[in-house]
Amino acid sequence: MFSKLSIIFAVIGAVVLSFSYIYSTNFEIFMISGFGLLLISLLLSLGAVLKKEMGKYKFFPVITFFFCSFIITWYEPFQIVRLLTWIKN
Repeated sequence: MFSKLSIIFAVIGAVVLSFSYIYSTNFEIFMISGFGLLLISLLLSLGAVLKKEMGKYKFFPVITFFFCSFIITWYEPFQIVRLLTWIKN
């Protein structure tokens, strides 16, 4: 159950995160929503691992979270600083 929910949240989070680059007028809202959904999927995936659910799909959200974070920090490292400043305020 946790693994299915984590995959759904990971896909939605990745799509919302990509919307932040398509619609640059609402960059911060899409970026925080995408990272929030990816973080929720990461926590649900951790719950699936702790409950020892069957299957290998429970690791997909973990890979998605770190891959999206890597891509953003590789190509535009100041976007993370911008996002953290927006969260702080």
